[in-house]
Amino acid sequence: MGKAYGYIRQTPKDQNDVTQLTMLMDAGVNEAFLFEDKISNTSSDCPAFRRLIKKLNPGDILFVTSLNQLGKNCDEVKEHWKAITKDCNCDLVVLDTPVLDTRTGETIKDVVIETFDAFSRIKKNYAKQRQAEGIAVAKVNDAAFGRPLKPIPDSFPLVADLFSKEMISARGAAERLNVDRKTFLKWYRNSNEANQRTGNEQDNTKT
Repeated sequence: MGKAYGYIRQTPKDQNDVTQLTMLMDAGVNEAFLFEDKISNTSSDCPAFRRLIKKLNPGDILFVTSLNQLGKNCDEVKEHWKAITKDCNCDLVVLDTPVLDTRTGETIKDVVIETFDAFSRIKKNYAKQRQAEGIAVAKVNDAAFGRPLKPIPDSFPLVADLFSKEMISARGAAERLNVDRKTFLKWYRNSNEANQRTGNEQDNTKT
């Protein structure tokens, strides 16, 4: 049986989606076989994907959480699909679209990919429109554009739990939270200290 690989593609500004990591690990992907690109939405330069392609051997399986992880548009998705399934002779599984699982035989991938491309264009245009409206409102209200203090993200507890179970390294945890290693370890230490204080207070209340 081949190895199970995972691939994540995000923009540098995105907060790493821990849900993707959890989905891939639940599918059987070990962190050592996880590849991740942080690139702009318009870039086709995917160094991690290129390294992944060189690692794949016939019989291996590549898991992605959604179709948009394979490329920025329909043509790129099709190109990468072919590279994985034909050139590398590997299976490809799109976790949020069960029909896109080459292990089950023929798929309706062309129809799905074309539909994905159309909806992606609509979503992108809508996002740009909303962003422009938000900036306009902020300017009207004389909003100050500055860099706020970095809050602890909602995904921190899940990442901290994976770190405490030694499923990911401190560096890996920091990358998934889009912070440096020192910041993650500080958050983790403070969280443990807070939990310990809470536990002590509860014990004192009982006695």
